Amino acid sequence: MPSLKRHLKASKELLGTANPLVHQILDSPSPKLEHRYRHNPHTVEEIGKLLGEDAEREAWLHIFMDWGLVKERR
Repeated sequence: MPSLKRHLKASKELLGTANPLVHQILDSPSPKLEHRYRHNPHTVEEIGKLLGEDAEREAWLHIFMDWGLVKERR
């Protein structure tokens, strides 16, 4: 999975925004579940309600990168 730095760089390059809070929400540790349990449409929708449409798009990009659907350029 990409680092926070790489998530932010990709977000800035592809979407024009980079909000660290989006990535912190998605990758926050959970005492019982793997961090990816937040990688779902409900969490993305909540991020959108809290932080706006740009943040919602950034959350989807984060998830797609973690799933390997969006690759980084190196």
